[in-house]
Amino acid sequence: MNVRLVVALFLLLLPGASAQAQSPCADCFNAAQAEARKCLDNAISAGDRNDCLETRQTRTKACSDNQCREDREEVATTETQPTRSRPGVTPYTPTEGEWLALLMRAGLRREATPDHPYSLDIVLADPQTLHIVVRHASTLDRNTLNKAIEAAREAIRSTARNYGWDKWVKIRETVEAYPAKK
Repeated sequence: MNVRLVVALFLLLLPGASAQAQSPCADCFNAAQAEARKCLDNAISAGDRNDCLETRQTRTKACSDNQCREDREEVATTETQPTRSRPGVTPYTPTEGEWLALLMRAGLRREATPDHPYSLDIVLADPQTLHIVVRHASTLDRNTLNKAIEAAREAIRSTARNYGWDKWVKIRETVEAYPAKK
């Protein structure tokens, strides 16, 4: 008799829960329903089944009272609060000099090859100075090297002009030969 009462009560509550599951807290209702099914599957006595249904009814009522929405808002509030930043995660905006050095290095940097025995790199020497660093083989014609350096200088000036930074940008260079191979 108690089993019939429990099943009847379960069937009465089932349509109400599915109608309420259309609300914004549908996942709350679905979780209460799934938990009740699991509890009922493991219930041994009629008292256990009644306890399962009472728990389900309590959770469903909490869902309908928008408790789940309040819980979500609380979680969202704690998630949006600033946390201590970790290295590499903190947003960083480069300075104008850093940005120009990055652009120029990406566009002009080259490694030495057998066909072109010199390397060229661009680094930021100080907040207003870009440094062209050239390393070459001792057999390289200096005229070829001077053309490459002047092309790099002109590219830096042109890019700085495009950004409106040409008034403050300074360019310097270092040219050094590779050590002779033994």
